[in-house]
Amino acid sequence: MQERTLEVLNHFHLKVLVPIEIFGIDISITNLAVSMIGAAILFFVLFYFLAIKPKIVPTKRQTAVEFMIYFIKKYLVYNMMGKEAGDRWWPFIAGIFLFVLSNNLIGLIPWAYTVTANPIVPLTLAVLVFFVVQIANIVKNGFKGFIRTFAPASVPSWMYVIVVPIEFISTIAKPFSMFLRLFANMLAGHIIIFVLLGLITYFKNYLMAVVSVPFAVVMNLFEIFVGAIQAYIFAVLSSMYINEAISEKN
Repeated sequence: MQERTLEVLNHFHLKVLVPIEIFGIDISITNLAVSMIGAAILFFVLFYFLAIKPKIVPTKRQTAVEFMIYFIKKYLVYNMMGKEAGDRWWPFIAGIFLFVLSNNLIGLIPWAYTVTANPIVPLTLAVLVFFVVQIANIVKNGFKGFIRTFAPASVPSWMYVIVVPIEFISTIAKPFSMFLRLFANMLAGHIIIFVLLGLITYFKNYLMAVVSVPFAVVMNLFEIFVGAIQAYIFAVLSSMYINEAISEKN
């Protein structure tokens, strides 16, 4: 039973495909790396195909790209931080959104690895956003304004011993919640899919496919929706936290 369970979860195992070690540093090519590169190539080719030879009167393909850009600017950036700041930050938010979206969806392709179901990927993204937020805060408001993030001027000094730890924990909790939300949702959804398909081999009865395969197909369609929603949420939260960082500190 345990061996069959491991077979079902085999999709989530990190496998070394091409072992490479340079000066004692392991830079082996894994199934995660291949899927991540594949997701980037697929989306690059897709957008290149849609945006090739742009025209003044947009074609249907060009309209799809323009709508994607409008969606990112309007609903992921401008609504969170306004047009002035949004024009500076939308390429970064667009990169976050498309990276998360592509790596959420790549795992739905047979034999591809679900990149965002590996904790190191969403954790790295969350840490990246965290440092970008802190740096943006310092650049915009100076070190004094950055300190006001943890000790607002409106709070009496005698309350700093309470307020500062709370604000510090809140600052750390924001990227952690982003990481946990993305990782948990992508992992849980794909586990359900592979468990449904694994029932066929577990019971060694192909009649189980009559039941499990339709449910797996429905879950795959649902995972497309979940992957898009999680990419949207990650990008929106990134915009919101950056906007908080670049706002004037009293």
